[in-house]
Amino acid sequence: MNDNYEVSMGRIHEAIPKKWITDELMKLVKNSGVRFSQVIINHENGQNVFYLTSIKDFYIANGNSLKQFHKSDVESVKFVKPVPHGEVIITLKSGETFQLKDIIAGRAFDYIQDVKPRTITLAGYDNTIRGEFPQLLDPDHAEENDRLRRWMQDGHISHYQYDDANPAYPKAGK
Repeated sequence: MNDNYEVSMGRIHEAIPKKWITDELMKLVKNSGVRFSQVIINHENGQNVFYLTSIKDFYIANGNSLKQFHKSDVESVKFVKPVPHGEVIITLKSGETFQLKDIIAGRAFDYIQDVKPRTITLAGYDNTIRGEFPQLLDPDHAEENDRLRRWMQDGHISHYQYDDANPAYPKAGK
């Protein structure tokens, strides 16, 4: 838990000025035991509200409360404008909408990239072109290739494991 706190606070200090980091936020981060990756501050109703992300969830820290939402429940995310006075719109599948209209600190675009829904794309792959980057030989492999890439990007498998399991790459000496 302590390691998560140190990593989270390091990332928070990188993203937002120290003058906006409150004791309440530090206490919430420490008690959560979660390793946060992105943070932005939205000025709402005369107070600063912290929006944080972890691997699978995003959180809203308002005063002494920390509300958790699953990234899988996000239907859409729209980046309107950057900080300062940035704007972001997050819509959940339940219909609930968070409209952040005055983001005063943090990296709004990076936050969006972390929260936005990710689906496996059904790419149309052609046959391998000689001398080009290897592509899938069979269009039926497209879903599996995208699933493997997603697992690698989420940190479940290494790049080497991705290469070994990817049906598109030629395997020399195997």
